[in-house]
Amino acid sequence: MVLGQIKNHRILKTYSFFFSGVVLMAFFWSLNSCNSKNNTSSDLLKGQSFFHKSNLDSAQFYFYKILESDSNNAVAINQLAEIHFRKVEIGKSLMFFNRAISIDSTNEETFFKIAEIKLFLGDYKGVFKNINRGLRINERKPEAYFMKGVAYKHVGDTNKAISSFKTAIELKHNFAKVYYELGLLLTLQNDPLAIEYYKRGIEVSPKDAGLKYSLAWSYNEFNNLGEADKAYNNVVREFPSYVEAKSNYAVFKYNLNQADTALLLCNQILDDDSLNCSILNLKGTILKEKGRLNELQKIKNKLRFINSQLDF
Repeated sequence: MVLGQIKNHRILKTYSFFFSGVVLMAFFWSLNSCNSKNNTSSDLLKGQSFFHKSNLDSAQFYFYKILESDSNNAVAINQLAEIHFRKVEIGKSLMFFNRAISIDSTNEETFFKIAEIKLFLGDYKGVFKNINRGLRINERKPEAYFMKGVAYKHVGDTNKAISSFKTAIELKHNFAKVYYELGLLLTLQNDPLAIEYYKRGIEVSPKDAGLKYSLAWSYNEFNNLGEADKAYNNVVREFPSYVEAKSNYAVFKYNLNQADTALLLCNQILDDDSLNCSILNLKGTILKEKGRLNELQKIKNKLRFINSQLDF
């Protein structure tokens, strides 16, 4: 009986020792797991901080580090895809975005990012395919319709482009760059609604010099010369360093037979950019018409010098 008690005691000690070992192993595994999670969280914060500061190499280091211990970390994978895209490492970017989809195919943003890359590459079928997959998840994404519109514009389907841009505007009224596209395409289609879209764009983005310049250009295309003159004048007064607008205004004034104003605008542009060939040519044309041949010769000499440097 005593012998049996001794045996039972030994068995209990053995199991007790074994159980203690298992508990210790579980404790250390749990501790390592906690440490690993803490390290991952810390690395994510560091990576995202560097990413938001555009320190892409440092951000990339931490996101790759996360994948060493958690190869399916969706945040790290998506961030690496975005980093490689910004670094114009397109193949790596696509690889990571496709990997993200294999982990989570319900994230519409990933499909839209792939569509953005496809747009960059000129793969318009790929643009439509990925945008449509993303829109099946979330159909209220104005940026997606904007990309779709740009793709349709590039393949020459103007009507579908306009329809996509209009949908983008309906979803996001203050989407300024869509007004550029709508104004341009409608002007080229000789549709006076272009003017209204440019005006709406200016209402939502009143400091946008490009929209105000585009409005002036559109008025001119519709032969509304009075409104075009006002719009051009407003742009060059509000944005005196906007060379493209001022250059077009000089040509506009010359075509209206207002050579003196055109010449004044030419001189203002050349004060800041003395080698502007198109404006030098316009100034030369005006000087020739005015019979100011000595000044015209100086313009010719400057243009010859510029051309000789370009040939060299």
